[in-house]
Amino acid sequence: MIRRVFFAALLLLPALQQAEPLVRIGLDQNATAVTIRSTEAFRIQGQSARTVRFSTILTLGEAANGAVVAKRDVRYRMAVELDGNRYLVVPMDTHIRIQPPSAPRTARLQVDDRSYRGVVEVFGNARNTFTVVNELPLEEYLLGVVPNELSPATFGELEALKAQAVAARTYILKNMGQSSAEGYDICDTDQCQVYFGAGTEDPLATRAINETRGVVATYDGQPINALYSSTCGGRTESVENIFEEKLPYLVSVLCEYKHPEPRKFSTSRVISNFQSAVLTVAGVSNYSDARRFLGVGGAGEPPSTATPQLAKYLRETFYSGVRTGSDLEFLIEQGILPGAGAIDSSEVLYRLIDRKGAFEWQQGILISWDGQILKLAIGGTPTEFRLGPDAPIFFRMGEERTAMQEGGWIGGELLDFRAVNGVVQMVVYRRNYVNPSADRYSRLAQWQVHKTKQEIETAFRSLNLGTIQGLRVIERGASERPVSTEVTGSRAKTTLRALRLRALLGLRDSLFYFDEERNASGDLLGITFYGSGWGHGVGMCQVGAYGMAMDGAGYQDILKRYYTGIELETMY
Repeated sequence: MIRRVFFAALLLLPALQQAEPLVRIGLDQNATAVTIRSTEAFRIQGQSARTVRFSTILTLGEAANGAVVAKRDVRYRMAVELDGNRYLVVPMDTHIRIQPPSAPRTARLQVDDRSYRGVVEVFGNARNTFTVVNELPLEEYLLGVVPNELSPATFGELEALKAQAVAARTYILKNMGQSSAEGYDICDTDQCQVYFGAGTEDPLATRAINETRGVVATYDGQPINALYSSTCGGRTESVENIFEEKLPYLVSVLCEYKHPEPRKFSTSRVISNFQSAVLTVAGVSNYSDARRFLGVGGAGEPPSTATPQLAKYLRETFYSGVRTGSDLEFLIEQGILPGAGAIDSSEVLYRLIDRKGAFEWQQGILISWDGQILKLAIGGTPTEFRLGPDAPIFFRMGEERTAMQEGGWIGGELLDFRAVNGVVQMVVYRRNYVNPSADRYSRLAQWQVHKTKQEIETAFRSLNLGTIQGLRVIERGASERPVSTEVTGSRAKTTLRALRLRALLGLRDSLFYFDEERNASGDLLGITFYGSGWGHGVGMCQVGAYGMAMDGAGYQDILKRYYTGIELETMY
């Protein structure tokens, strides 16, 4: 899963095929010690060994014991222990190259706990530690990348693995030499491409690499920056909204191959205000109705709507078991009455029902909808409900709820609903493309994370905004990822781009909505994030590639779905 964008110099594709390039991968850039071993003897600086250990030592030349020496006379040197009984000592800037054993052909060099094809090179760096590099032909490099970027054990579709092979091959060709100042081409982590060497090779991934040998994705004859991420959440995002550099082939696209048609829904009752809809469905228009709905005894309406008298009535009627020194303060604390300003009776009635959980909201993911019957996954169990013809229906985006008279569901929508005797009386849904989208096979197609006030304060501490008061999305991209979000604190406010906000909050993806939790005084208590996807969401969706292959797509179809306007060319 590539998480960082690099824009290196363009690599020209010649009209004639060229030789397969060698790739230098930085396995470690700050090692204090390195151990290399093999079952067969290998050569190092003219010496034969099966195990070598690199470490640093300080040398003082011929200085006598107890002598004071100048700093310039103290030198770091590379000490190479050979088979535990000999030492080779050379300057730190020496590049020691270890060729793999010549026989048997399956023998590999093992660096610490991983085995590798090709040459391993070790040299000292400016930090007086070791840089470890693995050098090998590009196609052999891919053998250690593809099965670690898209697991054949979990996502065992050959065409998806072929798409991954072409994307990984194209990415390294585009970004070759991005770390040349450090002595290698590319790193081995998800900051570049995950590379774990020969020990993780897989037969199906190897077949995918071999059957696409030399094939790269190009735009205007040049290799593209073939970004990809694990799970796009139903739609990828345009690159400029995440990495701030516009590219014609990295634009937002639906993550789908065979996309189902939406099934229409409608209702005969539209109530524009969400709270009014809840009260209408509950049959509550006064305090007597509220008592009935909540199953509370008593009779009559409050003797007065003046604040002290109303507070006394509400506490005695709906919180009769509570003893408090101030009815008003108690009800403000419970969020039933406002801390200041006029009292709206409808607002109070709604808060009574909401705070006591009396409306009995349920939540499920829509599996299917035939125009009458909703099949919902509730806690992993499929359950069927009939949609009432006059059920108010609301579309939710963040904290906004919009009344809908008609629309369409395709499956995968997250529904909050109230049902009585199997009939849905009210629905609030969040749109998503998860169920019909090609990345629906990911366990991270949907996720939910709650952040406490303390966690939020810690996340944004480096911004020096003071006490965090809230978030506000200013702009969303085509995939509905927040392109820019305003963070307001007690001392200042700032606007964050998607990638920065995601990193600070530690979220799986920047495709999310959120609900802020506040006390009666309006202070922020926490935020719940409802998200989809995993990664930056630009370019190829890896699980989506698997889903497309499951639906019959070839690797060319997959790549041309996620990378707009590309061609596939054979480079060598």
